[in-house]
Amino acid sequence: MWQFAKKVFVCILVVFATSGPCYANSKHNFYVLTLSILSYSKWENVNTPTLCVIDNPSITSTFQSYIQQMSYNYRVQTVNAKDFARSHCQAVYFSTTSPQQQQSLIQSYPYRSLLSLSINNSDCEIGSIFCLYTQNNYTTFKVNLDALSHSKVHIDPRVLLLAKNAE
Repeated sequence: MWQFAKKVFVCILVVFATSGPCYANSKHNFYVLTLSILSYSKWENVNTPTLCVIDNPSITSTFQSYIQQMSYNYRVQTVNAKDFARSHCQAVYFSTTSPQQQQSLIQSYPYRSLLSLSINNSDCEIGSIFCLYTQNNYTTFKVNLDALSHSKVHIDPRVLLLAKNAE
């Protein structure tokens, strides 16, 4: 059964990889969308994933409020970019770093099971796996399939099925 599921997942990735960048739309804000994506992500031997917000304590505080309101089982903490390689995060949220800085931080992170999300990477060609932005009053995300293929985080294929080709 596992082999069949693995083949289906690979086929889905191939279809999306050959169709260009992937997109999805939602009326929710960045926080709700991020927490929803996290809910479809799985890490080995991790019961309570930690979301690290890079260099932005106010976003960390807002995430904490949403986590409490929505009863999610996540920890969230602010991490300075210079300390990121020494942190223990399952997911990272970038709000002010450039795509090049994101790429550098992700590549220097010693653990490969890292889910990365950004609100400052609209092209989504390097850096984060999920790139969130607002367009026409919708919170939208793109999936960087190359970054996803290098991460060891299991993302439920249903998240990828939410994505669609732009325009």
